[in-house]
Amino acid sequence: MAAMGGDERQRMEAPAGDKFPEGLHVLAVDDDSVCLKVLEVVLRCCKYNPTTVTDAKTALKMLRAGKAEFDLVITDVHMPGVDGFKLLELIHLEMDLPVIMLSVDCDKKAVMKGITHGACDYLVKPACTNELKNIWQHVERRRNFEAKTHINNNNNNNDDDDDRVQPRTAATSKDSDNKGNERYDSNENQEITHVSTTWKKPRVVWTIELQNKFLEAIDQIGLDKV
Repeated sequence: MAAMGGDERQRMEAPAGDKFPEGLHVLAVDDDSVCLKVLEVVLRCCKYNPTTVTDAKTALKMLRAGKAEFDLVITDVHMPGVDGFKLLELIHLEMDLPVIMLSVDCDKKAVMKGITHGACDYLVKPACTNELKNIWQHVERRRNFEAKTHINNNNNNNDDDDDRVQPRTAATSKDSDNKGNERYDSNENQEITHVSTTWKKPRVVWTIELQNKFLEAIDQIGLDKV
C-alpha cells in the first residue's frame, strides 16, 4: 500500500486536536441559491467551514483539484445535469469522502437509493441545526475506518513477507539434508570398497622357481607310477 500523503495524514490526525470538530471543511452543493445560503448559515452556526457551489460539475472540479481540502460533502438530490445521486457515485469511486444527501423528498425509495449508492446520511430540507451539528461523526467514523484499514494492510504485508521467507528456509533445509545424505552415501561406499579390497585374495605371480618345482612334482608322480 502506498504511503499516505501529508494532507491525508493531517486529516486523519485532526480529531486529536482540541478544536475538532470546529473548522470542519464542508462542500455544500445545491442549485437552489436560497436553500444553499440557509445551509451555509446553519453550518457556520455549527462552527464548520462551508464552501458552497450551485452545480455538481463545479463541485467535482473542486474536489478533483484538491480533495484533501474537504472533509465532507452535502449535496441536494434533484439538480439539473448531474444530479445528487450521480455526484455521490463519482465521489464514492474517486475520493471516498463521506456524503450527505439533502432533499425535500423524504420518500422511502429515494432514501434507500441514496444509502445504496453510499450516502452516509439522508436529510430532509430544511436541515436544522440539531441535525447538522453532529455531521462530524461521519468524518470521524471514516477516519477511523481508514486508519484501521491502513494498519491491517501493513500487517498483511508483514505476514506476506514471513510467508515468503519460510518456504526459502524450508527449501534450504531440504537441500542441506540432501547434501548431508549424499556425503553419507559417498562415505559409506568408500568404506565398502575399502573392505572389499582388504579381503580380496592376493594374486599369485608365476615365477621360474615355481615352474621348476612344478616340473619336479610331475617327474616324481611319473616315477611312482612306473
